[in-house]
Amino acid sequence: MEEERAIGGDKGHHGGPIRSCLAYVPNEIWQQIFSFAQTWAEIWHDDNEIALPEVLEYRNLATICAVSRSWRQIAIGHRSLWTSLPKLVVSAEEDFPWRSRARARDGQDAKRWIQLFLSRAGGSLPLTCGVTIYPGGWAQDQGAIQDVVKVLTDQSHRWGTVTLHIPQESIAPLLSCIEGKLPMLSTLVLDTTLGAAVPDSSDDYRLNLFLQAPKLRTASIAWIFSEPITNVEINLPWSQLERLSLKVPGGSLYKDLIEAQPVDLKELWYSASEASVPPIPPTPIIFPKLEHISVSLESDEDEASFIDHLDQLTLPALTQFSLRVQGVHPDAFYAKVLSLIQRSGCSLETLYLGPCDVPTTNPVYFDILALSPRLTAIKVKHPEISELLRKLVLDPASPKPLLPALQRLELRGNPSRRGPQARVDVNALMRVVRSRTLDLPQYSTGGETGCVLKLLDTVIIGSYDMRLLHDDLTLWESQELRDRFQKYGSPDPLAFPSAMTPEHAERTVEKLRENDYLRPLFSSKSASEEEFFEKAAGIIRLLDELEALDVENTNTSALLRSGLLSPLDYYASRKEVAAPNMPQGAREVIHAISTRAKQILNRWRPFILRDLAACPYVWKFGDWCGPWLPTKMKRWHVRPGEEGTSWHGLISDASSEAYDR
Repeated sequence: MEEERAIGGDKGHHGGPIRSCLAYVPNEIWQQIFSFAQTWAEIWHDDNEIALPEVLEYRNLATICAVSRSWRQIAIGHRSLWTSLPKLVVSAEEDFPWRSRARARDGQDAKRWIQLFLSRAGGSLPLTCGVTIYPGGWAQDQGAIQDVVKVLTDQSHRWGTVTLHIPQESIAPLLSCIEGKLPMLSTLVLDTTLGAAVPDSSDDYRLNLFLQAPKLRTASIAWIFSEPITNVEINLPWSQLERLSLKVPGGSLYKDLIEAQPVDLKELWYSASEASVPPIPPTPIIFPKLEHISVSLESDEDEASFIDHLDQLTLPALTQFSLRVQGVHPDAFYAKVLSLIQRSGCSLETLYLGPCDVPTTNPVYFDILALSPRLTAIKVKHPEISELLRKLVLDPASPKPLLPALQRLELRGNPSRRGPQARVDVNALMRVVRSRTLDLPQYSTGGETGCVLKLLDTVIIGSYDMRLLHDDLTLWESQELRDRFQKYGSPDPLAFPSAMTPEHAERTVEKLRENDYLRPLFSSKSASEEEFFEKAAGIIRLLDELEALDVENTNTSALLRSGLLSPLDYYASRKEVAAPNMPQGAREVIHAISTRAKQILNRWRPFILRDLAACPYVWKFGDWCGPWLPTKMKRWHVRPGEEGTSWHGLISDASSEAYDR
């Protein structure tokens, strides 16, 4: 078998001292190392859904097994390495019309890989498997897909974790055989939002496939919302669940959950739209272990019903609370939330109450904050925040300081608001920031609360006027941090502005990050020779411009805040590029670009660190021309004698957040 040869090949042994040293490493250590090398974590998920299971890169096992005969034997002998099966992905060109080619994987090829893993996983260990089928792929060849999926469903009695991103119409032909055959299933992700809903003669859709799963503890269900179906009924063993995410039309699933009263439930994400929640029994309900609850409702009927339902809940373990509703009267809204916290005796750590028509000037809102001294993060979605900012100024001498543990503050205006965006009161904002950073005595305790006062680490601002925010912040820094600018020899940002304006810096970043500038140079999908050198010339012109900047005698804040370090670091780190059919001379051009980018970073380094020391707040502006991308402030300390470490940390931080904006 071709796959067997690919995974089982023997590439020889290391010689000399290396081999003798590695020979003493126990097999169990190698197996643990191999398991780490196999893992790639799923890093993105919606705030209103449960974190998806991590995805394992099965090709890494092929590389491991090809290193030497001993590694191959060690890997094959460790059956748990092979229990995470290769993910089946089926798509067609029509599923990705904006791409030049579809991301399709041949079903028979995937079938062979899955069978190989099954042969090495033994016959008893729980399996992890994933299936993603796009509508176009399903429509093209349903028979072939059913043939491959049958290899997985034949092992349903061993499913431990299963992730299914499939169209609704494929559920019956693919999965009807698994009902009652899931004794080991512990984690289920079912998502039908890739496809279209199936018209039905009735208004309801029922699914019982996962009802008999005695070990099921985590479930995430996302169902496509559509007109033909007004309610989806998916029967699960509700009473035994510990983590649950529901994004499903209708409210019957939430009603079923509440009536089952799962005593071990720890996390709940619930989202509903355009459907009313059925009446919930008006009896007191206690969830003794529920720590995280996030609810998002978009129907007026849903909101009134759920807000009243809060009166019946007691959540003594609650630490993370998010409630997003529309059109609820602020007095009733806050009163019920406050009553829930008081009744439960819980201490929140994160809080988000929205949306925009729930003002942060309501005194009950501050009563909620006062009852939550352990809050580390709050998110506010309202254009009027002056009263909130006034009260968030931290007084370390206060016997009961407000939010002494606050580390993350997120302020959002109204993104749907027409006309000019609101203006952030920078003086009020920076009084909050400074009181919780520069002016905060180290190792302070919060009066009667006895808790350690935490440093504010992150501020996120979105849906406000970003241009005015930058101008007002520059003025504030010039006025309030003058002594620090003098101490560190940093040019005043108002008297000595950067040679590159914020708009110019943003345009430069966009050009450096454009796919047409990156991929033809540094990937195997190279463009034509003419296009290659045209793009290379464009990058060189940008580098000429950056190299000519007077960073010594001007403030460098615009360079940092626009995110220029990240794409420059990308170019500087391209040392060797091995791509097929590279034009003659391309390797030398890429090396020259990499060298120049590194030289620019090295030249900028002392001046950026100088200006960072003067103003230890790293602002990253998201959108100069509109309200859509947020601005983020990260606290940053440049310690004397540790500039190298700080610089590398700053580069790493910039790179990790490059596409987070």
